[in-house]
Amino acid sequence: MSSSVPWVELDSYAALLAAVDRDPVVVFEVGPELLAPPLRVGDAVLFRRMTQLGWAGGMCLGPADDVARLLAGPWRTHPAWAAERSMTVRTECQDALAALGARAVGEWSWLFVVPDEVRRRPLPDGVSVEAGLPRAHAAAFVDVEYTTRWLPPETDGEVWVALRDERGTVLGTGLAAYTPTGAIRLSSITIAAAQRGRGLGRALTQALVDIGAHAPAVVLGVDDDNPTAAALYAAMGFRRVHDLVSGSLQPA
Repeated sequence: MSSSVPWVELDSYAALLAAVDRDPVVVFEVGPELLAPPLRVGDAVLFRRMTQLGWAGGMCLGPADDVARLLAGPWRTHPAWAAERSMTVRTECQDALAALGARAVGEWSWLFVVPDEVRRRPLPDGVSVEAGLPRAHAAAFVDVEYTTRWLPPETDGEVWVALRDERGTVLGTGLAAYTPTGAIRLSSITIAAAQRGRGLGRALTQALVDIGAHAPAVVLGVDDDNPTAAALYAAMGFRRVHDLVSGSLQPA
């Protein structure tokens, strides 16, 4: 790279951790094998992470002014970043995302909890937990009961958890899967529409956390248009670390 390129390329996971001051997103979701060389401008750092949608996407963290400088610069001339198709920044950096021409912008929050710190409640009466629901059964349930109707690609070590009533009917299901650093990411948490309001969301999330009982952390994302879920996770002890916006990009 030319010395005129206005960024610093970080050459290791350790350097990335130091540059973001061990931000929990990087600690629990990124590395140790980097998906692209992280780039730094001032105190803003651009790195790539695996998203819960199953693809790698860019994320830029740091002060808004530095994030704007980095994303307005020629970062996409870097061979590893030329084909980047998504970007995530903190909400206060949304103008920098818009300047990239991002489409389908979604607002969400990133949360995590240490498993031992989860505030627990007993299972509702007549409800049991099944760990290891076949993916096809989970997919059929999510397709009917979850409005976004998407599933992440199958990953090694994933576990689908179901709640069942006394007749064996599935009341809810969700996915626990490992991140590259050994944390557990929760996604596709779905409760049957007719069963909501019974505390099943908390019971299912608690059962999913149990899959990661020996993991360093359990992480998840919650959309801003789902305040009920956000309040539930806060009540269970999840820490809200970042309010974020994500959008899709056209390849450079």
